[in-house]
Amino acid sequence: MNLKEDFLTTVKELRVTKPIVLHLTNYVSMESCADITLAAGASPYMITDLGDVQEAVNKCDAVVINLGTLTESQKDIAIECAKVAQELELPVILDPCGVMCSTNRLHFALDLLEHGLVSIVRGNMAECSALLEEKAQGRGLDVIQEYTKEESLKIAKELAAKFGVIVAATGAVDYISDGKKAVVLNNGNPLLKDITGAGCMTSSLVGCCAAVTDDYLTAAALGVVIMGQSAELAANFLEKKDGPGMFKVRLMDAVYHITTKFDVLNLEPNKL
Repeated sequence: MNLKEDFLTTVKELRVTKPIVLHLTNYVSMESCADITLAAGASPYMITDLGDVQEAVNKCDAVVINLGTLTESQKDIAIECAKVAQELELPVILDPCGVMCSTNRLHFALDLLEHGLVSIVRGNMAECSALLEEKAQGRGLDVIQEYTKEESLKIAKELAAKFGVIVAATGAVDYISDGKKAVVLNNGNPLLKDITGAGCMTSSLVGCCAAVTDDYLTAAALGVVIMGQSAELAANFLEKKDGPGMFKVRLMDAVYHITTKFDVLNLEPNKL
């Protein structure tokens, strides 16, 4: 497994083929997810109606399902999207947004996973822990509990093994696993916690990468790398008077630069 070479090949393929990434995402971060997909070189396609599913999935290269503003109608759309994607052998990325504080979202996410309708899970450590333990015990969307390196690695590996998926558990340190091996990443910037949709946008980037490679471990790791290193670059763009608002604007620019100027991308993750 040569991650450096695989990353470079995947980024180039992303820019050349401009894949279509279908989103069934939450209303809060929908525009941000579309913007970052474009910045990475892919084409976003958003749907909110069951009648669009068959045609939309047939035209796309990956599907991203985000549970951040889950409704009963979205459940129907998500299930249908995942089923059609499975028939077409397309990757389905699940963002289990808020499952640690919503039994409704948790049960729906578990239903998708138990029926084998998910290829990659991209969530924060609290969300991944809730999926593994099958318990919703949190009070909000932010991660409050501190997880040790050992706990984080265990959560990522066990969740991946339990459902036969790739897991990208993101935070200050990111853990990507297929249940056997893991990639540990240390990129990012604290300002990511101060903007809306950082996790959602990361899931979109994972979807962009999964759309152009069958190696979903590489895709998940690369999507996380692009976000983390873009955050670092965006922070470097800021002036003293700037804050989270300008950081988010600069983040889009950074994703563009990271995916168009390959020499900017640091391709040396740690493997466990």
